[in-house]
Amino acid sequence: MKKFTFNALVCCVFGVVLMSCDKTEETEVDPLAATQSKNFGTDPSSCEIIEFDEYSPTEASRGAITTVYSQNTPVRVAAHYRLSNGGYAEQNTALLFDTSAPDRKNQQFRTPSPAAMRPMGQVLSVGSSNGKTTSLYTKGSRIEMDFSAMGSINLKGLHVLDISEEEAGSRLELLDKDGNLLKTMELPVTGAYGATRLRVDTPGVVKLRVVFGNESSRSGGGAIDVIEFCREEI
Repeated sequence: MKKFTFNALVCCVFGVVLMSCDKTEETEVDPLAATQSKNFGTDPSSCEIIEFDEYSPTEASRGAITTVYSQNTPVRVAAHYRLSNGGYAEQNTALLFDTSAPDRKNQQFRTPSPAAMRPMGQVLSVGSSNGKTTSLYTKGSRIEMDFSAMGSINLKGLHVLDISEEEAGSRLELLDKDGNLLKTMELPVTGAYGATRLRVDTPGVVKLRVVFGNESSRSGGGAIDVIEFCREEI
């Protein structure tokens, strides 16, 4: 009886040690896997996520991107810079900016970084082209994404980048199928080249519009990425 009890005790202790080793290994691996996941830092209830890494601006006219896809459904994209009269230019200047390999003028706009820990890759911004090169536009602009091919969506959130103190008052506008304004939200100030997630949680959205800078001035720039949403039943 004593021998059986001693053997059983040894087996139990040995088993606990093995379980502890397994648990330690699992703890070391999980954080790395999470940071590499497309869903890292997003709402787990989101049904679809649009990122811009798979698209090439050279596939579109003058470097502007006009369409992205989610589960083979098109989402129209347009960006326009602000004019001196407060209106917007007609030309689409939607720009994909690569934060993993920024150009010489924007070397600090890079992720991952202390200001934007999540690797963002290509982000959607507004460009200014002189026919030879395209650069980020910082004198006031807006971006629009049209989800009408899906019907309407419940917009869960999106990531906002590069909103400095001088650009406070930049905003997100959400429109319904009739073009009526559903909600307006001020964009968080991320600091220069920073990034943060904006929680939205708004149903009935057909179009989102991001306005950079105060529309009474010729200043403002930024970018968006990681558009989180669920389609609504038609």
